[in-house]
Amino acid sequence: MKRSLILLTIILTVLAGCGQKKETKSKTSKQSINSTLPVIANAEKETVVTKTLSFPKTAEGIQQTQTITYKGDQFLSLTIEQIMPMKEEMKKVVAEVGVAEAQNILEKSLDEDSEFVKAKDLEGFSTSLKIINEQELRRVQTFDFQVLDINRAANTEYLKNMKLKEFLKMKPKEYIEDQIASGATEVNQ
Repeated sequence: MKRSLILLTIILTVLAGCGQKKETKSKTSKQSINSTLPVIANAEKETVVTKTLSFPKTAEGIQQTQTITYKGDQFLSLTIEQIMPMKEEMKKVVAEVGVAEAQNILEKSLDEDSEFVKAKDLEGFSTSLKIINEQELRRVQTFDFQVLDINRAANTEYLKNMKLKEFLKMKPKEYIEDQIASGATEVNQ
C-alpha cells in the first residue's frame, strides 16, 4: 500500500506539473498575440498605400483611371487620367495642321484661359492636356494634398466641380469602396 501511495503521489505530481506547463504556454501565447495586435494596427496606419481604379467608359466615350495614394485615413495624392474623344472642331484642326501643331495651338489657348492658369499655378496641383492621336485627348490632373491649399483650390473656377472639401471629408478606404460599388474596378499593379 505504501508503494501504491508513493506511486499515486508521483503520478499526481507529474500530472500537476504538466498541467501548469500547459497553462503557462497558453498564457504566453495569448500575451504575445495581444501584444502584437497594436503593432499591426499601427503599421497599417503608417503604411502608404496606392490603389488604381479603372472606370467604365462613359456614354460620351471618356475612359478614366484614378490613382489614390493614402496613409491611414489621410489622402496623400490623387491622379485622374482621362482619355476622351476630341470634339469635331478640334479634329478638323488636327486634320489641317497635324498633331504637333494642333498641340501647340491647344497649349497657347490654355495659356490664355485665366481660370486654367490660376489652377495650374496652385502649388500641389498639376494638369496637362495632350493630343494623343487624331481622335483622342489625354487629360491628367494630379492633386498633392500634402501641399495643396484646399480652400484656395476649391475656390478656383477651374476646380469647383471637383468638390475637394467634400472629397477630403471621406476616408480613403470608404472612397475606394464607394467607387468600386459604382462600377470601378481595382487595377492590380
